[in-house]
Amino acid sequence: MPDDSGEATTAAGFYLVLRHDTASNKNPESVGEHLAWMRAQHERGTVLISGPSADGALGIYVIRAASFQRATDIAGTDPLSLAEGVRVEVIDWNVHQILGIGSFEPPRG
Repeated sequence: MPDDSGEATTAAGFYLVLRHDTASNKNPESVGEHLAWMRAQHERGTVLISGPSADGALGIYVIRAASFQRATDIAGTDPLSLAEGVRVEVIDWNVHQILGIGSFEPPRG
């Protein structure tokens, strides 16, 4: 699967991104730039799922990337993440199940 650079990722991980929004990044121009960026990420296979929280305070998406640093770099290119006062949180997510596939056994040891 390609990452943001177009290179295939091997042993890619999943990273949950929480973008804590402010009023400063809600103008139509910024949102339009963000949506174009997000579409490109989805088309590359870098962002797997995305959308805002119900109250609009958070942008939430899942990145698949080769490393935490690469996921952080990708999230940092989101046009809405560049607005003043916006905080971006990237969480290394140890996904075990997706769409009902994966182990539901407790960890051992």
